[in-house]
Amino acid sequence: GWARKDTRTAFLSSFVAGFFMTCTVAPFDRIRTKLMSQPTNSQMYKGMTDCLVKTVQAEGPLSLWRGFVPIWARFAPMASLQLLTIEFLYDKLGFKSI
Repeated sequence: GWARKDTRTAFLSSFVAGFFMTCTVAPFDRIRTKLMSQPTNSQMYKGMTDCLVKTVQAEGPLSLWRGFVPIWARFAPMASLQLLTIEFLYDKLGFKSI
């Protein structure tokens, strides 16, 4: 296997972390997008819970993860850069690695 300090280990770990972060964030992002894009002259949803219920009823529960790949494409590189940067800084500043 790869060593703990190997860059590949940090990259793969952060890539997987980005995937699971997307799994948890995507439904909230979808509901937020629907709430923000509703017409201003007519209120389609009374709030977040109402939007969630109506979305699941009309489109099914998997619709909450619509747009998963673009969100993951945004989160995975960000998580990778953050983890690689913090590991680099810890190493250069003499701190113990995460």
